[in-house]
Amino acid sequence: MNKKFDLLVIGAGLTGLTAARTAAERGKSVGLVEGELMGGLVINVGKLEGYPTVGDVSGIELAMALAEQCMTLGVQIIEEGMASLIIDGDSKIVKTTAGEYSAPRVIIASGATLRKLGVPGEAELYGRGVSQCAFCDGALFSGQEVVVVGGGDAALQEALHLAEHCRRVTLAVRGNRLRARQSYVSHAADDPKFAFRWNTIVDVIEGSDGVEAVQLRDTQNDSTERLACAGVFVFVGTAPNASFLPEAVALDAVGGIVVNDSLETSMPGIYAAGAVRSGYLGQISNAVGEGTTAAIVALR
Repeated sequence: MNKKFDLLVIGAGLTGLTAARTAAERGKSVGLVEGELMGGLVINVGKLEGYPTVGDVSGIELAMALAEQCMTLGVQIIEEGMASLIIDGDSKIVKTTAGEYSAPRVIIASGATLRKLGVPGEAELYGRGVSQCAFCDGALFSGQEVVVVGGGDAALQEALHLAEHCRRVTLAVRGNRLRARQSYVSHAADDPKFAFRWNTIVDVIEGSDGVEAVQLRDTQNDSTERLACAGVFVFVGTAPNASFLPEAVALDAVGGIVVNDSLETSMPGIYAAGAVRSGYLGQISNAVGEGTTAAIVALR
């Protein structure tokens, strides 16, 4: 059965939740498709940075508050996996793993997925020492040594949380400097628990029942080092979740959706906002702002 809406939003991270709420506040019927966790990647953040709140707020608290507002406003939460988006004239048909839904306008807010290293041992030890959520798993490594791979905001924020539990946190950074906000860099530099391996990549993650060590390689002189550790936390960027889109929707070289100044894609009536779009700046305030903008523009 094809149920019709004024607007369909694909993805229930902060961008999608904000877009759905904004449209519902304007009296529109809204379907919000999310087959995984409500809130997206932000639910793994224990303390939000760069977002105006009174007091400390976690990612899951903000996401759940937005979800509750959506439901109160009558947004229909469609908890089904996304399969495909079909363009049928002026109508856009969203096919899920369990049904079909249509609307004249669609906002793609499907976000992004954390990239993995793709090295031996990573998949085998995922959930057994390899993690991508320090706020979820950090306490499991109390008093132990861990490695964080990455040098951006996410890596530093997670590493700082790990330092509250772990004996030592080693950052393996591909480049020769950190690319995170200065407050994170300063805190890490001043904390004696931190060690840095510059121009370094992880070649192998070792272990049987759990992580035991990593093999590090210096990209400048090709020397290698075996570093014993109990955990490996990987934060090396994200990949846009856009594989379900028709070929007519233009993507950039890394798979982000190309949009114009109004957040409209190469297909009229289809908009993209947040981490799935090309050029996204990556801050929580951007996610919320783009969700609002996309809904307002789409409903003009």
